[in-house]
Amino acid sequence: MADNVIRHAFRAMRDDLQGSGEPPDNGAMTARISKLEEAIANLPTKVDLAELRADIAKGQADMHKAIADNHRWTHGALIGIATVGVIGVIGVIGTIWNAGKPGSPTVAPAAQPPIVITIPQGYERGNAAPAPSPSKP
Repeated sequence: MADNVIRHAFRAMRDDLQGSGEPPDNGAMTARISKLEEAIANLPTKVDLAELRADIAKGQADMHKAIADNHRWTHGALIGIATVGVIGVIGVIGTIWNAGKPGSPTVAPAAQPPIVITIPQGYERGNAAPAPSPSKP
């Protein structure tokens, strides 16, 4: 029985197509075709695609230039930081190495002579220096 139903459906489709030679129209075909024509009119052309590709290529070139600049500055900073670190470590090692040697500036000498300050007469604690005497011509 299912076989008869399928045959009947195919016969109905064949009869519909044989009438005018075109698919059946349910009245909405004109509206569908006008929508398709509008969609085709709004599709980008080869010129539009070429402009888009040129914009993308320019953006990629700008991006590659920015990345190269970033690499240059980053690597320069890293080399500078590493250099300062190595010099600092060498300085600390040199300071530690020289600190234990005799005669280094960090080791105080055993006996230093006392510092003597002489104050001329006429100066007293809390008083200013005596005024010079006027000279006679």
